[in-house]
Amino acid sequence: MGTDKSFARGSALAIGAVLALALHSGGVHARAEALVDAPQVVFTSAYVPTPAQVRDRIILAGQSLGWAVTRETPGTVELQYDKNGKHMAAIVVRYDHTGYKIDYLNSYNLNYAEGGNGRLIHPNYNRWIRNLMQRISGGA
Repeated sequence: MGTDKSFARGSALAIGAVLALALHSGGVHARAEALVDAPQVVFTSAYVPTPAQVRDRIILAGQSLGWAVTRETPGTVELQYDKNGKHMAAIVVRYDHTGYKIDYLNSYNLNYAEGGNGRLIHPNYNRWIRNLMQRISGGA
């Protein structure tokens, strides 16, 4: 009987230690991966869009995926994606008639962190950016 109590007490201590270690060692990053910088997209077709057409394509693609325009200046559009009021990502899209580039601005509740391993963020951010790029480029 004493052995069972010792085992239970030892198991409880081990579970507590694992939980404490997980929380202390960056449990906030449990769902984080490298933030992938989106590449510069260069249009290569014979058709050369105007900057206004590129802007319109960016905004329409973003809105179709739930992104909202938060700021706009010539050559840039800032977009924000809000997932049910729990997660938010903000980006800037720089564009001209030759193409566009998406850059991370900030986020809320996406486990963003900078450190020795570079920038980390929740995997959904990278997926949202890939989906946006596909939509801007005319994909699904």
